[in-house]
Amino acid sequence: MVLRSDHLELRRLDGADAKFVESLYASSQVTRTLLRIQGPISLEEAHDFCRSRPAACGDDRFGAALRTSGDLIAVGSVRRHSDQPSVAAIGYSVLPAFWGQGFGTELAALLVEFATGTLGVSEVRATTLDGNPASARVLEKLGFTALEVGASEMDSRGDERRVTRWLLGRCARRR
Repeated sequence: MVLRSDHLELRRLDGADAKFVESLYASSQVTRTLLRIQGPISLEEAHDFCRSRPAACGDDRFGAALRTSGDLIAVGSVRRHSDQPSVAAIGYSVLPAFWGQGFGTELAALLVEFATGTLGVSEVRATTLDGNPASARVLEKLGFTALEVGASEMDSRGDERRVTRWLLGRCARRR
């Protein structure tokens, strides 16, 4: 399964992508924008991350490669809600060298396409840290609506973080 946009090709991660994933999450610029990964991960953890199938981890995980070179520049995930099969959540991380160039928006759009097209969900959700306006802009460009600003969530270290919860889909107009 491969999805394409103007500049990116989205494909499932595999064990060969572990070095990239390890290097992506070695960047404190990246991990400070995340809830689930707060610091560097080992190569072994990166291998597990890349090889985990959706049935085992709950996420469909993808690498986003530049169409011109095939080089990975980002990862993205789609997680279907187990208690609400018509709802999925997306997440994404882009190498800092590629921030501000539209790649996050293209990646998020491909994740939405996978969620709505392949998985057939009617609602797509996302969560951004309140201190991450760039990711909020990505979601706004795609038509997401902020449902809850300043909500509280625990990160992977157990620290409370302020987040905004976003929605794209049939309930996006409700407040």
